[in-house]
Amino acid sequence: MFLPDDPSQSVGPHIKHLNHAFSRKFSETVRSLEGDDFPVVYGHILGYLFVQKARGKAVYQRDIEVVCHITRSSVTGVVKLMEKKGYITRQSVAGDARLKELVLTEQGTEAFLRTRQAMDQLEAQATRGLSPQEKAQFLSLCQRIEANLSDKKECIHAKAHFIPD
Repeated sequence: MFLPDDPSQSVGPHIKHLNHAFSRKFSETVRSLEGDDFPVVYGHILGYLFVQKARGKAVYQRDIEVVCHITRSSVTGVVKLMEKKGYITRQSVAGDARLKELVLTEQGTEAFLRTRQAMDQLEAQATRGLSPQEKAQFLSLCQRIEANLSDKKECIHAKAHFIPD
């Protein structure tokens, strides 16, 4: 096993720690706004529905599976709970009774707008003291690292799933 001379100079642990700190702070903020029974994934789904609605596009459960990178059974459970709590509704689609469009309710829109505000505040806190050029450089470096790690090769068992070489 390779151990670097100075672990503080390794990119991976820094990315992991940043992600953990950002996720923890976001979860705390969302819990204070929406309560403990509002998982972060709700915010992701509500945000996706909000954006797609603004674009005039319909959203189906399969879209959530792909965008959130979660299994069909997980999405089914989350969607059922979100519907029960009044954040979304499932509406039949003309021509295919099996297909259900996911539609954001007024309550879901309000919850999304609150969590979006929390995300904006967290973003401002995280980037405080960075110049616009430093932020742009950081984002550029993150995109390059992600591209380096995402050398896409289609996986045999799923068209929307990729594995590195």
